[in-house]
Formats: sequence, structure tokens, C-alpha cells
Amino acid sequence: MLKRTISGAVYVAIIVGFFLLREFVDPRLFNILTWFFTVVGTFELARALKPYSLKGTYIASIIFGAIFVPIYCLAEYFILTGWGYLVAIDFSLVMIIAFAVYAFIVDVDFKTFGVSVLGFIYPALLMLTTLLANDLALNGFIALLLIFVIAPCSDTMAYLVGMTYNKIRKGQAKRLCPKLSPKKTWAGAIGGMVGGMLGALIVFFICQPKVNFFSPILLFIIVGFISSILTVIGDLFESFIKRKVGIKDFGKIMPGHGGVLDRIDGMSFVSVFIYLVFLFV
Repeated sequence: MLKRTISGAVYVAIIVGFFLLREFVDPRLFNILTWFFTVVGTFELARALKPYSLKGTYIASIIFGAIFVPIYCLAEYFILTGWGYLVAIDFSLVMIIAFAVYAFIVDVDFKTFGVSVLGFIYPALLMLTTLLANDLALNGFIALLLIFVIAPCSDTMAYLVGMTYNKIRKGQAKRLCPKLSPKKTWAGAIGGMVGGMLGALIVFFICQPKVNFFSPILLFIIVGFISSILTVIGDLFESFIKRKVGIKDFGKIMPGHGGVLDRIDGMSFVSVFIYLVFLFV
């Protein structure tokens, strides 16, 4: 418990530090954090999938994860402003097509091919929306704050409510998805939704954002609610992968918490949704 608390505190301190760098030094510095998540997350996934992938996928995925964010930044800040995401997506598609040709030549089944290209999609393409949110001309800070606040609030409330209700029911609480995550309960999921909405409201009342919506507070409640559902989906998605490859955690970089992927599972899915919301409002 002590290791978990310390590593969690260090993680929060790093996140806060990058938010301060973004606000008081240069917004682009926040992309270093996204780069770190993408590099380590892609490495952890490639390592887990290595026994089930095409030969060469492991090294190619690591290289892809390492240069994905720099390619976006180079294109966005030094070549064509507003085109960074297209260059990054095209780079990912080129890698997928290259491995599709390779898979055809060596004649492997579709399942192996799918596993092999997963590292060129996840988590990089989801984390791309964090880069885009950071570059929003208006409310970029608030969008990022929601991404990094809602998922932890949802997870924490889900854990507390689920654990408490399970004790009241003496271990008989109804499971949410026992085949993927036996400890998750419907009570915890409902608690997570409440936590997500509370997290969004905290951001709203602290930042008082100006958004093009008839009721800004209602918008944030909706964002918190949907984001909490996406947090669960992200967690279950990674639980599915871990079950299939037979591991408990993707890494040990955060004692008591697991790897980077274990921390950004819900956040990466939430990032896509929140970026789209702020893009249109």
C-alpha cells in the first residue's frame, strides 16, 4: 500500500508539473508527457504481444511508438500547421499497409496479422487526440484537464463504491464482466459514473469555461457521464488483452499500479471523446 501511495503521488506530481510547464512556459512542452505515454505504452503492448505477432513486429512497434509524437510535432509546428494529425495518421497507415504486405508474403492468418498491427493503432492513435486537445486555440487547457481528471475520479469512485457495496452484500455483488475483470461490479460502475460527473463539475466550477452550448454545466455533466463509461470500456479492453496473453499488468514502472498502459487505459479512450466535444463546442 505504501509503494502504491508513493508511486501514485509521484505520478500526480509529474502530471501537475507538466500542466504548469504548459501554462507558464510553452504549451508544446506538454507533448513530452504524451510522447512518454506513447513510447512506454507501445513498448509494453509490443512486449506482451510478441509471442503472438509476426517476426519483426516487436522492434517495428517500438520504433513506431518512439517517433510517432515527434512526427506529429515536426509536421505541426515546423512544416504545415493544422496538418500534423494527417501526417501522423498516414504514418500509422503506412506501417499497417507494410505489415499487410509482409503478412501476405509470408502467408499468415488474419488473427496473427491483427495482433501484429495493434501496436500501430493502440495507444498511439488514441493519444493523438491528447496532442490535438493540447493545440486547441480555445479551452485546450480545460480539455486536457478533463482528460486527466475524469478517468481517475471515475476509477477511484468505482473502486470505493464497488468495494463498499460488495462488503455490504458479503461478496455477492453483481459482477459487471466476470470473464474479463472479476472484481468489477455494477455498483462500482454506477459509482464510477457519479465520480466522472463530479470530476467534470469540479473542473467546470474551478475554470468557469466559455463554451458554445446552451447550458455549459449540463454539457460538463454529460461529458463526465459519457467519459466514465469510456473509462470502463478502456479498462475492459486492456483486461481482454491481458487475459488473452496471460499477464496481470503490462509493466512495473509504477509499483502497485502496474505499467503505463494500466494507467492510461481509460484516459486514452476518454481523450478521443473530449477532444471531439471541444472541437465542436
